[in-house]
Amino acid sequence: MTDSTRQQTAALSRSLAEMAEGGLAARIRLEQAARVVATARRAADLAAAGALRLPGTADPAVQAVTEIARHWDATAITAFEYVETLPEAVVERLLRAAPAWAAAFRPATAPDRLAA
Repeated sequence: MTDSTRQQTAALSRSLAEMAEGGLAARIRLEQAARVVATARRAADLAAAGALRLPGTADPAVQAVTEIARHWDATAITAFEYVETLPEAVVERLLRAAPAWAAAFRPATAPDRLAA
């Protein structure tokens, strides 16, 4: 057995064990939360550069995502590592708020559609 095959077998074993122990769902939740944090940071960076207008913080969902993402130090740890340090209640709040936060970027009215 080659080193590559051993490494692949070990990685597969770890993945199967994680799934069998029920850890996959928790990992996926953290990955989703990390994606929200990273997206919020990118949006803030684009807004700072004048390329994007952020939604107002009067919306509780916007407040939640903005507040949680603001504390991530991207130069020190990854977004995934950051959300791993958050209490479960904070991760839950972030994931609950994410859809409304993202929707707040949409225009207030949908563009007119042409009739077929």
